[in-house]
Amino acid sequence: MIVRKTLLAASAAALMSTPAWALPSRAPSNPGTAHAPSTTPVGPPSTTPNNTNNPGSANRNSHANKGDKGSSGSNDNQGSNGSNPGDKGKGKGKSSHPGQSHKVGYVARGTLVKQTLTKNADGTYSGEVEVEVMRTNHHAAADKGKTVIYKVMNVHVTFGLPDANNDGSVGLDDLAKGDRVHLNGKIAALAKKCDQSGFTAETTIRRIIFHAPASPASNKD
Repeated sequence: MIVRKTLLAASAAALMSTPAWALPSRAPSNPGTAHAPSTTPVGPPSTTPNNTNNPGSANRNSHANKGDKGSSGSNDNQGSNGSNPGDKGKGKGKSSHPGQSHKVGYVARGTLVKQTLTKNADGTYSGEVEVEVMRTNHHAAADKGKTVIYKVMNVHVTFGLPDANNDGSVGLDDLAKGDRVHLNGKIAALAKKCDQSGFTAETTIRRIIFHAPASPASNKD
């Protein structure tokens, strides 16, 4: 009995002298909750988006921003810079640019005053023909009622009159004052919308037809 008490006393003394870290740890009473957080965070909600770790959300935001930019300015810019085709041509008036001339038909008829034509080797004629102009087409209207000197070069001439000097041929020597003259050619013209000031129309005669004077009973050329 004495021995047993001695052993118990020795064991108790040994336990008291053993450090705390050397003692075996106690198992938790509830193993399932050993790693659970002790408390729940308390405070105002965070201002940081909770989807920052989701790449898809970032892409959606960027595409949405791009779509807003395109829809907010594309149509307005077209309207403000006058790209509407319907606006083209509005407000256009008479052009101050002299423009480029073009050739139109010139026709004049009248009576011969005098001529200084010379026959060329190729059968054409060059020189001057002075005509009292009586009739014209629209493009030659400025010469109507005037006496005009036409300077011609390499024109084709037709003599539709009799052999006045009876030399067996009809030519320049058969022409006389008062014979009828028909002139065909081209005259330079500008478009009506162009500025006509300072522009001089140049006439080029290509063909001349001479006829004998009309009989008193006829008013035709």
